[in-house]
Amino acid sequence: MHEHEFIGLQSKTLKGYIWSEACHLRQYMFWRVLSVLAVTPFTILSQRIVDDAIPSRDLSGVWYFTGISFALLLLHYLTMNRAVAALSDQTQEIFRNLRGRIFHKLNFMQFRFLDTVQTGRLLSKYAFDTSNIEATVIQIVTGIIPELLRTVLLILTLAYINIWLVLIVFICIPIFAIVRIYYYRPIEDNNQAVRVAREKMTGQANEFISAIKLVRGFGQESVAKEQMGVLSDAYSDMRVSQMNLNQSLGYIMFTVVTALSLFAVAFCGWLVIDEKMTMGALVALVGALPICLYPVTMMTQFSLQYLLGAESYRSIKELMDSRYVEEWNGTQHLQPMRGEIQLKDVSFGYGDEDELAIENFSTTIQAGEHVAFVGPSGSGKSTLVSLILGFYAPRKGEILIDGVAQSQLAIKEFRQDCAIVMQDNLLLSGTMMDNIRFGKPTATVEEVRQAAQHANALEFIEELPAGFETKVGERGVSLSGGQRQRIAIARALLRNPKVLILDEATSALDYESEKSVQEAIDYLAKGRTTITIAHRLSTIRSADRIIVLKGGHLVSEGSWNELAEQEGAFKDLLNAQH
Repeated sequence: MHEHEFIGLQSKTLKGYIWSEACHLRQYMFWRVLSVLAVTPFTILSQRIVDDAIPSRDLSGVWYFTGISFALLLLHYLTMNRAVAALSDQTQEIFRNLRGRIFHKLNFMQFRFLDTVQTGRLLSKYAFDTSNIEATVIQIVTGIIPELLRTVLLILTLAYINIWLVLIVFICIPIFAIVRIYYYRPIEDNNQAVRVAREKMTGQANEFISAIKLVRGFGQESVAKEQMGVLSDAYSDMRVSQMNLNQSLGYIMFTVVTALSLFAVAFCGWLVIDEKMTMGALVALVGALPICLYPVTMMTQFSLQYLLGAESYRSIKELMDSRYVEEWNGTQHLQPMRGEIQLKDVSFGYGDEDELAIENFSTTIQAGEHVAFVGPSGSGKSTLVSLILGFYAPRKGEILIDGVAQSQLAIKEFRQDCAIVMQDNLLLSGTMMDNIRFGKPTATVEEVRQAAQHANALEFIEELPAGFETKVGERGVSLSGGQRQRIAIARALLRNPKVLILDEATSALDYESEKSVQEAIDYLAKGRTTITIAHRLSTIRSADRIIVLKGGHLVSEGSWNELAEQEGAFKDLLNAQH
């Protein structure tokens, strides 16, 4: 499958999705149907014992019919055992695939979409919504379908015994339909409200947890608590309403089903007295009626789970059907890639109606050239890098890599020839080895060590208690800023990129850390096309060319010495730092 071809959810509804995935459950359904067929004769066997064997005092007949019943019960046990074993593997295969589809889609969503959606809401779709659908599917295939089949067979059996029994069973159907129709819409609306409230709550909680240092640093714990309290209260109110509706449905149906059972026994008792029904038929009904009514009770209880699952399916389908995917469908590979980058009259704004962040920008970065972007905050430096990497598509103009239009490139392969070292590099919560090897998963231990050595990271890593197997801690919080940067540089070195992007990689470091990191960066940048986004101008003295940006426009460019001698934006920036 091409990276940009998504296996979407073709079915419009959860019911259609379950039906489309039924092929994966063939083995389970085969054994489950056999288990249902095995217990179907119980009703006739109990009727024969009461009507034939007992009146004739035929003890051997009693044991004969009982023996058959035990044999069928053993068959039921064996087939259920096979069915359950098949179910676990087959259902998990379905939901592994579903989670895989969601994660694959997220990896190719436009950044302008990801910028506007809270991470917690996406996690909710990936984790909570798939769990809801899984619970719904399992209830259907393990409960609803087998019980409905058993009920149909049992009704046919009751019709064979006495047609009056079928009439009694069918009394339950319109009652169930009325209750279901009455409660369906309020429960569906409430489930949607619960889902939205939960996504808002988890999304906001994820933001505050991720920014917990900011919250504490500003002493705003009470503000965060208040905001979370409002969202938590809204979710709790929706859940209270949801539980009330569900509980109301439960006790109403219990009352109705119990009343129907009492009525059925009384009615059959009258038929026995009137000699229109045998005592064996009454005993058969007493045994069969709970089974016939069970799907009614199950369906009413299941309606809430189904609506939860259906709402979760709509939530996931909303994501899977989203058109906000990266627009890159190119297939051309650069073999080998040289690293020349050309921007022609590029304009870009983050929203269709937003002010342009980059306007009519043109330049050519030669292969192996070191170019620095400088300018005040908001001048478009980071935006240009995002455009070069294809995180966003230009609104106007084009970008060419080695003379090939970005739209024609196999964008994933292009990015694999790039590496980025940022001001605050994200480290994963694995070992040092895992984090460095993320740049090249197939790298050997020796290659990782060499990358760490060239990044000035080997010495401090080997001083750690477990060396390369030391756990980094989530987001690298157990390391200093300089150590995190050197791990990120080692990761980039291991990748051996043709294009290197340095996004203010040393601006947050103290002098000693900056010196060590800068040495590693200088080694990393040799022979590569290097783009530096710089706030601290002293770090770009060695750049071949400096491009000065202001308001998304290129206002001047040249070497350090050329720009430092000219009156203009660069000299203003230089003077501001002295």
